[in-house]
Amino acid sequence: MPPYAAELETWWLGTGYEALKQLVNDESDDLNSRQCGFAQQMQTRLLAFDNDQTIQTSLQTTWPAIRAARGVDYDANSRKNSKYIASNIFRKPKDGGIDFERAMDGLGYLDAIEIRRLRLLEATHAAMETTSPTESQLQMLQELDRTSTANFRLLHAGFRACILIEELTRDSECRKEIPQIMGMLNALVPSDVFLEDEDDVDPTPHSPSLRDSVRFSVFEHLMSESPFSPQRQEIVKMKLSGWCEVPGYSQARDAMVRYCEEFKKLEGVCLAIMNDLERKSFSTGSYHVASPTSSTLFDTDTSRSSGFSANATQGASAIFTTVTPNDNQESAPTTSLSPWVLSTSHPLLKGMPGREMSPAKTDGALFSQDLSAPPVLSYPDNLSKTEFFQHPFARKLDMSPVEQAALGLILPREIDSRDF
Repeated sequence: MPPYAAELETWWLGTGYEALKQLVNDESDDLNSRQCGFAQQMQTRLLAFDNDQTIQTSLQTTWPAIRAARGVDYDANSRKNSKYIASNIFRKPKDGGIDFERAMDGLGYLDAIEIRRLRLLEATHAAMETTSPTESQLQMLQELDRTSTANFRLLHAGFRACILIEELTRDSECRKEIPQIMGMLNALVPSDVFLEDEDDVDPTPHSPSLRDSVRFSVFEHLMSESPFSPQRQEIVKMKLSGWCEVPGYSQARDAMVRYCEEFKKLEGVCLAIMNDLERKSFSTGSYHVASPTSSTLFDTDTSRSSGFSANATQGASAIFTTVTPNDNQESAPTTSLSPWVLSTSHPLLKGMPGREMSPAKTDGALFSQDLSAPPVLSYPDNLSKTEFFQHPFARKLDMSPVEQAALGLILPREIDSRDF
């Protein structure tokens, strides 16, 4: 997970505070805000600060300790967190609006929800590379992705703009110092996002050029003459409102409410699609129940031809599939191997005894160690086979064999040992 806003603010107001004070120190400036070239000078200074490798390395190596010390798990329960922030942090305007003391944590919860959404989409698209979902599922997934992405872009910029505007337009008695405001800016709109590895996700929905534009606008405002005059406050407020494309806090909160609801729906759709694709991958071909001792499953000798013997008998009330072990495959008809084969013993055979042979069908030559005798004949109904009853309509259902067994649609068939 990349660092969240509250963690970045803690670092900038602690370890990185000296660097912030040097950034806003204007004693060496030879131009004021009314002179030509002031904007270029401020832009050059900010770019040098953002690309300072010493600061970047220190931040990248020390912010994980801040996360561990704070102990806030932003991605513990996305659904519960979405309800919490809507009720306690980003409240309705009539209930008090933003709780600025916990606003940074609220942004962290929202970023964690977006990271989970992006990872769900990535996993779903990866699953769709092998098997396609239904048309309705695909359309629903695309529409929810489109609307949730648009709403997150609005709330991401809207809440950050509201927090910055609130701080930049406060009275002098309760306003923070300029280095502290820059620390807040670096937390809300960081110059770079640190990812732990290639599988990590950046939730930022804006381009680097837009991010740099916002950072420069706020920095230039703070470094100009009388940055907290009413006129200058209106100018920076107009710039930030234009950046986020949200007229006010109410619209940003409405986007958050829509986004949280769309996230819940998208989460359900993604999980349903992946579940359906997983079931389809196990039912791509006709199902055959293989004997637990069959070399089709466990024989590692690749010189032998793979296959199994089957004797299927279908009646009006039941259908069962018979599979003969590989020992008799030379004298029994063979079929091609099914694309779907059990890798372990069938769950219906759990606890049942192993292969047995009736005394009337014992291979006498094998019993007397006469290895020169020809192989024993393949009896159609000996106890070396595993047979199952299957419901007549079970094959028409889009269900895996394990699901059919759980519903009682496949049952082991007890063979009469004296029927010979």
